Amino acid sequence: MPRNILMLQGPVGPFFKKFSRQLESRGHNVLKINLNGGDFYYFHSGKFLNFNSNTSVWPAWIESVMVGRKIDRMYLFGDCRRYHRQAIEIARRLGVEVYVFEEGYVRPNYVTLEKDGVNGFTSACEKEGFHQRLESTTLESNDVPSEPVANVFRRAARHCVQYYLAASVLSGMFKHYEHHRSLNIFTEGLYWARSGLRKLTYRFTERKLGKYLLSGKEKYFLLPLQVHNDMQVKQHSEFSSIEKYLEHVISSFSAAGKDGYSLVVKHHPYDRGYKNYAAIIKKMALVYGLENRLHYVHDTDLPGLLQNAEGSVLINSTVGISSLYHDTPVKSLGDAIYDIEGLTYQGELESFWDNPGEIDRDLFKKFRRYLIDKTQVNGSLYTNVHHCDESGLNWPSELAEEHYGESTKSVTSGTAGSIIDLEEHKKSLEENLEQPDYVTVPAEKVAV
Repeated sequence: MPRNILMLQGPVGPFFKKFSRQLESRGHNVLKINLNGGDFYYFHSGKFLNFNSNTSVWPAWIESVMVGRKIDRMYLFGDCRRYHRQAIEIARRLGVEVYVFEEGYVRPNYVTLEKDGVNGFTSACEKEGFHQRLESTTLESNDVPSEPVANVFRRAARHCVQYYLAASVLSGMFKHYEHHRSLNIFTEGLYWARSGLRKLTYRFTERKLGKYLLSGKEKYFLLPLQVHNDMQVKQHSEFSSIEKYLEHVISSFSAAGKDGYSLVVKHHPYDRGYKNYAAIIKKMALVYGLENRLHYVHDTDLPGLLQNAEGSVLINSTVGISSLYHDTPVKSLGDAIYDIEGLTYQGELESFWDNPGEIDRDLFKKFRRYLIDKTQVNGSLYTNVHHCDESGLNWPSELAEEHYGESTKSVTSGTAGSIIDLEEHKKSLEENLEQPDYVTVPAEKVAV
């Protein structure tokens, strides 16, 4: 049965445009909402509406769109943005299904797609009854594809630059838009340029320390940082900033008196150009008596650091799943999908340093399989994988059925290594796409 689908903001790049074409080729009606020039740049053909009024009228406006267009399903990327949170609340009240895309829980070959919410808002990984659901998970081979994803950093960076440039150039079309981060192309460009310069610098300045840590000669606990403006930190933890998190963990480690052990702080690679915590970490080392036992690295190999660590302490980063994969005990200080008994340390941080515990390997294997089966789609938001459909993703049959409808086998068979007749698919797509239906509408005069 054809659905009336609403799309809000997607990841930077053309993914939502490609996904909409795939949905339309399956007979669904898709309407995209653009909130800024970057959204418009990547979705300026087909059916869309540009919202160009202030945030105070957004809830009433988006509700009128949902009701007037008889929307029954909504897709968006990231569920912590102000516009998205308000739209989700309205959608739930109206009985509209909500599906949220996010970077993959299991990386690098997957993206996350969950009903109702992701991370702290997850429904698939809701804590109540989670152990029972995991126990019923089978480890036998299934049809979830697992085509490898190439490195997407350069492609994602290019999309990011184009998105921010369009948002800046077309800002006059969206004068009242409020972004969850800075949208200034010039300052963002400087941050990325600084990131590149710092990467080159750290390659030399941190080489000796990195090699030493990876040699296995040092006993240490690892603190993987999240980006300074990570919405998951602000929404799903008690920490108002990364600095607060650092001081909390460093002071606890110092109080534990772990002589012979060090603490290694690992900077987030995407935050390299924005933040440098060297000064504050140096100050904390002096204050808490850790001058020779508090290390700070940026680009040292993360898997290698995890393999050698006694344990990792983080907020709710997906590095926690990587840590569990490498059999390194985890203490989560935020609301994380993997923070369950048997996987992570459930006691207080103060006692973690002396006895980080062990990971139930069988439970972790079921947890990882459950995540892939229920919440992961093979592919990337920024490039295509082999055997993909028009969206660029390689869907398992169960999720293809859920999102595309009954006749999905001609698009993707749902098995790893399956082959799609893309030429036939594209021909069908071109024949069935509707003519553009778009308009820029002030919120006060929205026509639905």
